[in-house]
Amino acid sequence: MVSVVARDLASDEIAPPTSTPPRFRPDLQGLRAIAVVAVVLEHVLRTPTGGFVGVDIFFVLSGFLITDLLLREYEVTGRVSMSRFYARRIRRILPSAVAVLAATAVAANFLFNKATALSTFWDAGYAFFFAANWHFADSGTDYFTTAGSASPLQHYWSLAVEEQFYLLWPWILIAGLAIATALFRTSPRKRSVPRLFVGVVMAVIVAASFWHALLETAASPTIAYFSTFTRAWELGAGALLAVAAPLFLRWPAALRAVVAWIGLAGIVAAIVLIDTSLPFPGPTAAIPVAATLLVIAAGIGGPQRSLVLLTNPVSVYVGNISYSLYLWHFPISVFLFLLMPDRDLVGTLMVLGAILVVSILMYSLIEQPLHRSPWLRSYRDRPGDRTVDWQAWRDTFGSQFILSLTGLIVVATVIAFVVGVSPRGFTPMTEPAVDPAASQNLELALQADLAAAVAASAWPTNLSPSLDDAIRSTSSNNPARACFDIGDTPSFDRCTWGSGDAPNHMYLVGDSEALSYAPAFKTIAESSGGQWKITTIGLYGCRFTEVQIQNDGAGVTEACPQRKQDIAERIGADAPQLVVVANAYALGNSAQGGSLSVASIVTSTSAEAAKYNAAGKIVYLAPPPLGMELSTCYSPLLSPQSCNAPVGKTWNEFAEATSAAAAASGDRFISSLGFSCANGLCPAFAGTLPTKYDTVHMTSAYSARVAPSIQNALVALGAM
Repeated sequence: MVSVVARDLASDEIAPPTSTPPRFRPDLQGLRAIAVVAVVLEHVLRTPTGGFVGVDIFFVLSGFLITDLLLREYEVTGRVSMSRFYARRIRRILPSAVAVLAATAVAANFLFNKATALSTFWDAGYAFFFAANWHFADSGTDYFTTAGSASPLQHYWSLAVEEQFYLLWPWILIAGLAIATALFRTSPRKRSVPRLFVGVVMAVIVAASFWHALLETAASPTIAYFSTFTRAWELGAGALLAVAAPLFLRWPAALRAVVAWIGLAGIVAAIVLIDTSLPFPGPTAAIPVAATLLVIAAGIGGPQRSLVLLTNPVSVYVGNISYSLYLWHFPISVFLFLLMPDRDLVGTLMVLGAILVVSILMYSLIEQPLHRSPWLRSYRDRPGDRTVDWQAWRDTFGSQFILSLTGLIVVATVIAFVVGVSPRGFTPMTEPAVDPAASQNLELALQADLAAAVAASAWPTNLSPSLDDAIRSTSSNNPARACFDIGDTPSFDRCTWGSGDAPNHMYLVGDSEALSYAPAFKTIAESSGGQWKITTIGLYGCRFTEVQIQNDGAGVTEACPQRKQDIAERIGADAPQLVVVANAYALGNSAQGGSLSVASIVTSTSAEAAKYNAAGKIVYLAPPPLGMELSTCYSPLLSPQSCNAPVGKTWNEFAEATSAAAAASGDRFISSLGFSCANGLCPAFAGTLPTKYDTVHMTSAYSARVAPSIQNALVALGAM
C-alpha cells in the first residue's frame, strides 16, 4: 500500500510503530456498498436473483481486513493485544446489533401474534449470543423464504458466522506467528517466514472448509447455507489474501486496473446470474469469492482511480452505512410488508425509503458516536493526553440530534400512512344475520359462521382455543396423533374409535390430512349409537399413493412403504364397509426425482386404493384448501380478512381429477368446500373456533366441529 508501512513491507523489515497508519481504501467501501445493495434489493424486490451473494462479499472483506489488522500490529509491535482487538469488535458490532434486536423484539410484540412474537424473542436471544446461524439451521429455516414470512432477525446468521470466526482465527493466527518465530528463530520484524507459516495453516483450513461445503451442500443444503464450517473458507480466503498482501505491492498500475475490472465484472455477473437453483455455498460461492479477491488484491498496491463505480462519494457513503443498512433492512421489510403485503410500487419504495432513513439515523446516532466514543475505549487507547474530550462528544451528539429527530418523524409518518391506507383497518366486527331456524341445523350454522368470518373486520375475542394456542399446540392434542407417527406401524386396535361390537367398520387412511380429519371421524364413531367403529391410521408426511412421493421429514421416506403395505393388508383382511382416503392436494416429485402432475398423483392414489380390495367402498375426502400463513396474516394490527384465502388452482385441479377418477371406478368423492370456505374464501376461524393451526391442517376442535357435515355427505352418497 502507498504508505510508509506499505513501502517498508516491500522489504523484509517493517516500519517502527510511529509510521503512518494504513491508507483508507474507498474501493473497499464501494465493495461494501455493492454487497449491501444487492442483499437489500434481493430481499425487498426479489431481484437480482443472486443478491444474496452480497453476504459472501462481506465474508471475504472481513477475513481480509481483520487479518491485515492483526498482522500489521504484530509486525509493528511484536505482539497482538487481544483485549484491544475484541474491544474494537465490541464497539463496532455490539451497539447497533443490540439496538436492532431490542427494537425488533418490541415491534414484534405489537405487530405479531403471540406465537410468532415469542419465536422472534428466541431468535433475538440466539442472535445476541452470535448463534443465530445454528439456530436457523436447526429449525430448518429456508433462507430464501420471502421477507414477508421470515423471521425479522433471520439475517443475523451471517453476523454469527463472522463473530464465530473472529473468536477462533485470531488465536490461531497468534499461535502460528509465535510458533514460526520460535521454530525459525526469526524476529517479528522479519515478516516473510511467519506470514508463510500462517498462510499454510490458513490454506489447510480453507481447503478443508471448502471440501466440507461441497459435501454438506449436496447432503443438507439448509445446514450448509448457515454452517460456520461451510462458510469459514470464504473468510479464510480473505485472510489468505491479507497474508499474501506483500506479493501484490509492486503490481503495475495497468495490471491492477485490469484485474480490478475483471473482479468487478465477476461480482456483477454473480449477483445477476446466480440463483437458488445452483448449489450454494459449495461450489457456487467460489464465483463471488474469487471476484472479490481480485478487486481487493488490485487495490493493495495503490489507489484504484479507474473504479469510479466503487470510489465515488455515493458508493463510499453507502459503504460507510452498510452495517446499519444490513441490520435494519430485514426487520423493516418484514414489518412493513406485513402491513401492506401486496408489494406495489409505492409500497416498495416506501419500504426502501424507510430502510435508508432508519439506517442513516442509526449510523449517525448510535454506530459512529459509540464506535468512536472515548468513554468506550480503554484508557491506554485514548489519544493525546488520555482525557475525555466531552465537548467533542457533546458536539458530535448534538450535530446528529436534529437529523435524527427529523428522520424519526419521517419514519413515523411513513408507518402511520401505511397503517392508515391499509384496507385492513380497525372497524367494528359485523356479522350477517343468521336465520334462527337455520341455526338448528349444525351444517347450515357452520356455513353461516364461515360467511360471518369471511366478512369480519376485527378478530373475535372469544376464540377457544385462541389462534395463538392453536399455532403453539399444532397437532399435539389430536387424539389420533400416535396413529400417524414415524416408526413401526401402530396398533390398529388403539387407533379404532366407537364400539368394538359395532356391525359396521370404516377406515380413514392417508397422510397428515387424514390425521387432521381424525377428530371428526372419532366424533362420528362415538355418536353413531354403536353402529360404527372407525379406524384412523396413516403416516404424517406419507401420501397414500402407489408411487413414492418425496418428503423431507426425518424417517418418512423409510417408513412410508411399509406403513402403506401394512394398512392395505389389514384393510383387505378386515373387509370394512367403507374406506375413506384423505391426502394432501399438492404437487411433488417421485422418490427418483421426477416431477409428478396432478393427473399422475390422482391415478397413483387410485392404484394404491385398489390394493384394499374394496371397489365401490372407497370415498376420497378432499382436504381443506390451503389457507394463509398464520404467522404473518394473523396480527393485532390486521383484520381477519388478511387471513382469508381463495381456493387455489391446484386444489381445484385435484378435486376435479379425483372426482372424475372416483366416478370412473364406482367410488365416491366428498368436497371440503362446504365446511371450509364461504363465498370463495376460506377464513382462519368459524364461530369461536380457529379452523387451522397452519396453512394446511385443521385444528382438532374444528375437525370435531365439521363431523356433522362429513357425516351428512357420507349419508347423501349412500355410504352410511
